[in-house]
Amino acid sequence: MGTFLAFRARQSRSRRSASVAAQGTRLACRPALRETSPVFTIRCTQALLKRVAPSPPSSDSPEPTTVLGDWYATTLNVGRLRLLLCSSERSLLTVIIPAAPLRSFPERLELAAARVLSQLAVAPDSIERELREMRRHQFGRTRSRQILGSMNDFGFLAEHFIRDDGADVDLARIEHMLNRAPCRPIQYQSPDRLVPALFRSAS
Repeated sequence: MGTFLAFRARQSRSRRSASVAAQGTRLACRPALRETSPVFTIRCTQALLKRVAPSPPSSDSPEPTTVLGDWYATTLNVGRLRLLLCSSERSLLTVIIPAAPLRSFPERLELAAARVLSQLAVAPDSIERELREMRRHQFGRTRSRQILGSMNDFGFLAEHFIRDDGADVDLARIEHMLNRAPCRPIQYQSPDRLVPALFRSAS
């Protein structure tokens, strides 16, 4: 009888050990949770980056999942106007927004992009998808001199148009004129022609 009880006790301990081992195996095989990465980067010129992100990520940014790619941003100061000029990396589509308040700059960039895309007859569902992808972002350094060169040209033209407008500055009209300009980084296409083609290719 004693031998039988000892045997049952060993069996019970063996089953418990096997159960714990199996549970450990299941936990080890379970995929680790990964942090959600930003899906696009707002690439600011040096002076602006110091104001919005004093310690930007030092590692390479993830590839953007937006159709328009990352966005570049720089300051545009004309007289008392403090503005931000922002251009899409893949299309050079450009928007101009007030600089203040800087803390809401990404959200206002998103709204400005939606406004211009609707003017270019991009499908509403495509605009909605693009805005969804733009809701997660990080700030980063610029990486293309060509894009910065085009933005310098845009800034020069925008300043000229703003001074011509005087007190009745129409930023939407100025954006429209900038986006009609042929640009070297996009093979001398204009942003307003290239953007609809990019969204058609992505759909």
